[in-house]
Amino acid sequence: MIARLLVLPPALFLSIFCSLGQSKSAFVGARPDPNGQYLFYLHGAVVSALGDNAINQGAPEWGPYEYSKILDSLARRGFNVVSEIRKPMVDDTLYARKILAQIDTLRKSGVKMKRIALLGASSGWNIVLMVSSRLKDKNARFIIMGGCWPDTHKDFVSMPLYGRFLSIIEASDPHKTCMKIFQNRKVQVKEIELRTGLSHGFFYKGHAFWIDPVVEWCRK
Repeated sequence: MIARLLVLPPALFLSIFCSLGQSKSAFVGARPDPNGQYLFYLHGAVVSALGDNAINQGAPEWGPYEYSKILDSLARRGFNVVSEIRKPMVDDTLYARKILAQIDTLRKSGVKMKRIALLGASSGWNIVLMVSSRLKDKNARFIIMGGCWPDTHKDFVSMPLYGRFLSIIEASDPHKTCMKIFQNRKVQVKEIELRTGLSHGFFYKGHAFWIDPVVEWCRK
């Protein structure tokens, strides 16, 4: 089932603040909470290259990629956030395997798959698709952000995908819809198009206009 939704943000520069928060860590803890909501966050490429608060030299108008603040924003919304800064020049399959191992730990601790989600921004969503393919769970939840180039779908033709997907794109971003990746597959997909005018930098900060749909979708 494929659905598309046009969302107009109430405010461009609103960050998320909530009195009740959860944890953020590079790895799942030794004693996962079976009733917790877990979110694996995979950042964009510029963070691997330049670290937290990195500025994309090709588009400095996007401002710093506020990686740590994004994790804080997600944790304040009730997620146990699992995320680490990926090293440059390391194959994505390594991180996919690490996440799969941590999901296995969560499930063995009694955390149901409906309480686990993966969010990949830009280059991070490649790892999300790898996890989907290897996890093979129709109830798994995946969010991809940052759109696709016209031929991106060709890279995934031979990769089986499983689970439920939310795609968030931005109308002013040269990266566009990712729906071709999911054509003729037995997965549930919803794509949201934002109109912020922020181009590919729309996910560089913990804006409510993308976090709110993620929270709502994860908690359905």
